[in-house]
Amino acid sequence: MAPDPISRDTARRSTWDERCTAWHLLDRPDLGVDEQCLPPGSSSRAHTHDRSRQFFFVLSGEATVVLGRQTMTVPAGTGIEVPPRVSHELRNEGDTDLEMLVVSAPKVAGKPYAHRTRPLARSRGGLVVGSYLRATRRGDLRTVVDIEEALDTRQWIGQGGLEWHAAVLEDPRMEHWVLVDRLDRVLAFGIMASSDQAGVVELRRTVVAPEGRGQGLGRLLLRQLLEQARARPQVTTVWLDVGDDNTRARSLYRSFGFVEKEPPPWATLLDNGLYMEWNATLHEG
Repeated sequence: MAPDPISRDTARRSTWDERCTAWHLLDRPDLGVDEQCLPPGSSSRAHTHDRSRQFFFVLSGEATVVLGRQTMTVPAGTGIEVPPRVSHELRNEGDTDLEMLVVSAPKVAGKPYAHRTRPLARSRGGLVVGSYLRATRRGDLRTVVDIEEALDTRQWIGQGGLEWHAAVLEDPRMEHWVLVDRLDRVLAFGIMASSDQAGVVELRRTVVAPEGRGQGLGRLLLRQLLEQARARPQVTTVWLDVGDDNTRARSLYRSFGFVEKEPPPWATLLDNGLYMEWNATLHEG
């Protein structure tokens, strides 16, 4: 029996980098065929595939392909081969959508456009060497979103994405921080928000990259964020909202002295959120 024809309407659809769309026309372990649409100004990240050989064929628009150290233009009606283990990046520098077919043999597994993580240098105690907190820069946001979109993190996150984090950076009521190693690689991030309530700060988000978990980075991030809050003389209370089924996070917060309480009327929580509060006056010195 012959397989049914497949199209955009019937194929599985996914998005990457918030703006780009892929329709998975053929999705077999030995062969993947995607139709992709990249709006103007969008791009993939430079990446490699250990096993997969790819062919990019431009249906409409014009692609800029960085292949190793070469940058070339691929117009509509033409294509280019990408061998395994060759770094490549795809950009749409034109004014119209870039539509193309991407053929991969074997199929590319995982997130093909995510940054490849590199091993982190660790001390004998396991902690990533030279980790410190600094203010987030706009150039950090792609990595922040990658950390946020990890499969075991996404379920705990509300709003997010590049535009949301960019807006946080511009909001004077918000503080966006990253924990980085000595090579300035982002390992984790946290967000604090000022409150209309006197002396109150909200710890809105803390997330550690998957490759950095189990190394004490969550504790380090939380400790340094609380130090930032305590450095303000007027701050007496830090509160946060945590899912009642996120037992790992709740245990961490309790170990720092956060206490579960009935939420005050001004606090907005997730549907299954618990209000936890940390009193700075009880943790002086």
